[in-house]
Amino acid sequence: MSFFTKRNLKKLQLAIIDADLITLKKQFNKLDSNTVNEHLFAFDDQQFNAVELAIRSGQAKSLQHLLQAGCGLNASHTEPLLYQALQHPVQSLQLMTVLLQAGAPLAYPDMTPDHALFACFLFCPDTTLMLHLSRLNENGADLNHCDQHGESTLRLAMQKEDKALVQMLINSGATFSKTLRTEGCGKEITDYAERLADDLKIRQMMLTS
Repeated sequence: MSFFTKRNLKKLQLAIIDADLITLKKQFNKLDSNTVNEHLFAFDDQQFNAVELAIRSGQAKSLQHLLQAGCGLNASHTEPLLYQALQHPVQSLQLMTVLLQAGAPLAYPDMTPDHALFACFLFCPDTTLMLHLSRLNENGADLNHCDQHGESTLRLAMQKEDKALVQMLINSGATFSKTLRTEGCGKEITDYAERLADDLKIRQMMLTS
């Protein structure tokens, strides 16, 4: 690798971390797209590709620019980009939104968790969990998807006894099943979920009558 290429990559790295979009665009145009996609940048004692660097540094604008400029949705680490984004302590929702708009997949059958819905329960704090699930739903996630263990988003929300989250999920299309009464969920939250589901059915019937 030439001295000039190394220098441009270093400038690109700093531009990504600082969300300096003018410099980012300038340096990106000086480099071959394959070089940008394949190069690994040092950050927090690890190595990341350009897209991962934007995610790890919490720069949604840098991430958006890189993806629009032609960077791929490939991860150099075993964790998908979407899961990496969900683990950012501050900018997870913004980063996830950019990835979803770029077409990042929601399902990862060979991984645990196998879907972004369940990754939200794993990585997101309770204070932002609903926002992340709602954003996934807006981008086509099936709230009734079950993982390899038969878990569903509604069951997980009921186990957390989070009434607001249960209400959002049911109103957004998550299906209440009678079997939830025998699957480790408390009676109070189960009764609450069933009432919500019944009320929703009544409202839907009134709208179609």
